[in-house]
Amino acid sequence: MSDYRHQAHLDAPLDAVWGLVATPTRFPEWWPRVIEVEGERFEEGDEYAQVTKDPTGSRVRSSFLIEQRDEMRQIRMKCDLTGAYADWVLTPAQGGTFVELEMGMQPHRLSDRIMDLAIGRSYFRRWSRQSLDALAEAATRLPDPSSG
Repeated sequence: MSDYRHQAHLDAPLDAVWGLVATPTRFPEWWPRVIEVEGERFEEGDEYAQVTKDPTGSRVRSSFLIEQRDEMRQIRMKCDLTGAYADWVLTPAQGGTFVELEMGMQPHRLSDRIMDLAIGRSYFRRWSRQSLDALAEAATRLPDPSSG
C-alpha cells in the first residue's frame, strides 16, 4: 500500500478552501485529473461518481464513498474500484489555511496492486503536490465567504 502526505499553507480563508475541498462537484475546477463528478449529496456515508484521468491518460469512471466528513474540516473519500483515497484536513492558520493531504491506495485488484508497487508512491507524491498547488490557485481567486 502506498501513501504520501503533503502539507501547505494557503493564503486563502478556511471557508473558501473548505468550499472547494468538501464539494466534489467543484473538483473539476481545480483538482488535477478529475474531469467530472456526479452526485446529489456529499455528506459522510454518501457515494458519488467521478471520472478521472488514470496514470495512462485513460478516462476512468469510479464510485467514491465519503468515509468521513466533519465540521472540524476533515474529509476522506475512497474509490470503491481501485482503493485510492484522499484524506484532507484543513485548519485556520496565520490568516490563511493550513492543509494536510494524504493520498494513497489500498488496492483491491491485482492490476491496481501492480500499479501501486511500480509507481504508486511517485504517482501520489506528484498528484498531491499538483493538487495543493491547484487548490491554492483556485482558492485565492474566490471571494472570502466570511466577509459577506
